[in-house]
Amino acid sequence: MNKTNKTKDTILIVDDNPKNIQVAASILSTQGYQISFDEDGKSALQHTKAVKFDLILMDIMMPGMDGYEACIRLKNDPETKDIPLIFLTAKADPESIIRGFEAGGVDYITKPFNEAELLARVDTHIELKQYRDHLERLVQERTEAIKVMMQIREEISVGIQKKITANIIHLVLPMLEKLGETLTKPNQKECLSIIESGLTEILSDFSQKLSSPGFNLTPTEMKIAGLIKEGRSGKQISALLGISENTLIFHRSNIRKKLGLTNLKTGLKAFLKSMNRTDDLSAI
Repeated sequence: MNKTNKTKDTILIVDDNPKNIQVAASILSTQGYQISFDEDGKSALQHTKAVKFDLILMDIMMPGMDGYEACIRLKNDPETKDIPLIFLTAKADPESIIRGFEAGGVDYITKPFNEAELLARVDTHIELKQYRDHLERLVQERTEAIKVMMQIREEISVGIQKKITANIIHLVLPMLEKLGETLTKPNQKECLSIIESGLTEILSDFSQKLSSPGFNLTPTEMKIAGLIKEGRSGKQISALLGISENTLIFHRSNIRKKLGLTNLKTGLKAFLKSMNRTDDLSAI
């Protein structure tokens, strides 16, 4: 990132002593900073509503609203909370300094001003603000880029899903129907029925719900959930999927957890059936 362009940086000096404003403004303006000033905290709060300053130099001891109160109000306002504020003070005791940091100040400069110290502290906090603003812009840009990428990914995913669905409906299922007319053995027809049932589940809204990130069921868990919904027994599911009954029990437990069924009285089959609805496949 480029170094501070001082001709574009604006500083607000707030002090009830015009002499202090004149001295600080003279030092900073010769370095290219754009200077504005106010003589009390209330005016400073109004000024910051109209102008977005890069830095504020705030006197602590002022009549009416002192620098501490003005700083607290600035930090409580979303529009001004990110403006770094340096306290100007003749009080260099630890208690006053700590109170200034607690109010939201980022630094302090003692009066009368030391020119080198004033410039060094101002330059440092202006550059820190620029780096922070730069990082925030990068985060916003990358966030927007991620949103666009996610949208493109979603559109691609939907497009692929539509193509797969259309191929299953218009190509695969008709071929399986013709194949069924040629099969004679019961076990062959049973296998074909399982394939057709599985493809129908893929096309159903039910399967798409189960595969959503909200549930995050694995492919095996989705198969088991589909068979449970159909009313298949534990032995039938174990035989069809080639898994042991203990493994099936483990998967059933995981399915219940992922679906949020903490109440054992809630039947898994009934819950799964309640999720299902008939899809209008003719629209594909």
